[in-house]
Amino acid sequence: MSIEVTDELVGKIAVLSRLNLTPEEIDGLKEHFEKVLEYVGELQELDTDGVDPSLFTTETSNVLRPDEGAPSLDNETALRPAPESEPPYFLVPRIVEDAESSES
Repeated sequence: MSIEVTDELVGKIAVLSRLNLTPEEIDGLKEHFEKVLEYVGELQELDTDGVDPSLFTTETSNVLRPDEGAPSLDNETALRPAPESEPPYFLVPRIVEDAESSES
């Protein structure tokens, strides 16, 4: 699976990340994304047959603490920095398509 890193792809990622990028920053990110994808491609070429996926896990466990209530922000204060809201909710753009519309 090869992904072509285009200005449009970087622009879409920037919009989803709420980044306002200059053309120079887009070019820099394109190069960075290409290097990351190249590295991931190299990792995918590794022969992992017969490697136990739990080989590198550690014997640690979670350190739990008692669940105690604490003061929190009121709704108005929490929603104030949101680009869009409809109290008491944050409004976010839909990023997951319906299953039927993505089967084309």
